[in-house]
Amino acid sequence: ALEDIGFSWDAREDIWQQRFNELKEYRDRYGNCNVPTEWSENLQLGEWVHTQRTQYRLYQEGKKSRMTKERIQALESINFQWRVRRGRPPKKLSGR
Repeated sequence: ALEDIGFSWDAREDIWQQRFNELKEYRDRYGNCNVPTEWSENLQLGEWVHTQRTQYRLYQEGKKSRMTKERIQALESINFQWRVRRGRPPKKLSGR
C-alpha cells in the first residue's frame, strides 16, 4: 500500500504537524510560542503562527476556518497564546 512507503493522503495535515513540531522546538529554545511573523530563521513558521491566530479568530466567530478542536487542544497544550500584544516598546521616561 502507498502508506507503507510514506505516502500521505492529507498533505495539508502533514504540513500542520511539521510546523507544530517546529513550534515546539522554538518554545523549547525561547520559552514561548510567540514566533515573530518575519523570523529570519524560519519565515514559514512565523507566518504559520500568525495564520493559526487568524484561523482561531475565524473559528471563534463561527466563520469558515481550518482550525479544529484538536488543533486548538494541541496548541494550548504547549501554552500557545492566541493573542499577543504588538506594538512598540514603551518609551523610556527622561529623568528630569
